[in-house]
Amino acid sequence: MFNHRHYVPILKWKMGEYQALHRLANPVKDRITPLLEIPPVGFDFETNTQRESTDDHLGDFGKRLKSKWQARPCFVDLKHLPATARCAGGRHCVEVLFETARAEGCSAIPVVGFANDAAFLAAVGAVVRQDQRGVCLRLTLSDFDRPNLAADIENLLRPLADGRGDVDLVIDLGTPNYLPIAIYTMTMTALMSRVPMLNRWRTLTLAGTSYPQSVANIASPYQIIPRLEWQAYRAFVATLNDDARIPTFGDYAVAHPDLVELDMRMIKPFAKLRYTIDDNWHIARGTPVRTHGFGQYQQMCATLVAQPYFSGAAYSAADAYIADCAASRVTTGNLSTWVWVSTNRHLTKMVDDLASVHGLSIAAE
Repeated sequence: MFNHRHYVPILKWKMGEYQALHRLANPVKDRITPLLEIPPVGFDFETNTQRESTDDHLGDFGKRLKSKWQARPCFVDLKHLPATARCAGGRHCVEVLFETARAEGCSAIPVVGFANDAAFLAAVGAVVRQDQRGVCLRLTLSDFDRPNLAADIENLLRPLADGRGDVDLVIDLGTPNYLPIAIYTMTMTALMSRVPMLNRWRTLTLAGTSYPQSVANIASPYQIIPRLEWQAYRAFVATLNDDARIPTFGDYAVAHPDLVELDMRMIKPFAKLRYTIDDNWHIARGTPVRTHGFGQYQQMCATLVAQPYFSGAAYSAADAYIADCAASRVTTGNLSTWVWVSTNRHLTKMVDDLASVHGLSIAAE
């Protein structure tokens, strides 16, 4: 399906993220297979109830996926939904969600892991048999502590796939300690040696992030934060023999893996602008938008545009929006606007970075 020249970002299926995907240039889209995490049903802290039913939460997935990603392949993970969650008539959420994708002609591939229960795996098995697109196995770092990892993988996948050629393997490190990078590369070498039948998986992705859980301590007007996952990936790949399988790079774009349900009545979100550069992020943090408004983004963008590492308005939809905002040609938007801008920039830059490392043009794969 793809090789190490591709890119697998792990993204929450929320407005900012799917708008970022939608606004990518087509050659960039063609080099990406996102792993989409379905967020939990929103919670209304005032009434102490869910904001919507599970059916309503999942019902428009297929139409939205078709609108934002067309028929391009994607992995879809329902890990954030409770194992007991069901739709109308007791139907499993997996069955309902992939039915909506199938109805729209989307190429969604289900994600499984050791945390999934028997009912979840049975529902995935039915999807795999009907769609014939295979399955994605997502392993975490703690899974490699299993003494019988190979046998456990075999038992998990036996009802789901005829062979490893139907399985995409994503090794999700989460937020590991990347430093010192020399130790990280040795750890990854040892970890890869534990992957059974390494060369037989349809695709192999190594994902993780060093993005901070909070940017509350970012210095004003901005701070440069290292992208350690990208630096560490390049260092690890450089140690591989010529005949070794090179994993595809994956990350969490400009987000931390943890998904926290917040009571928006009680928090004061700050303006923030995240801009991916060669080995780092430019992260600007403003003041609370509820009291100081979104107008502050104009100056944040103007400061960024003045930096030598700003790529220019033509580089991506995000860069164009940043340049226009700096010049007051567009509105300063809302919080979701700056999620799509930051994510769109990161995805475009990451595809460009991978093309440079692996020696090809963006349109070449």
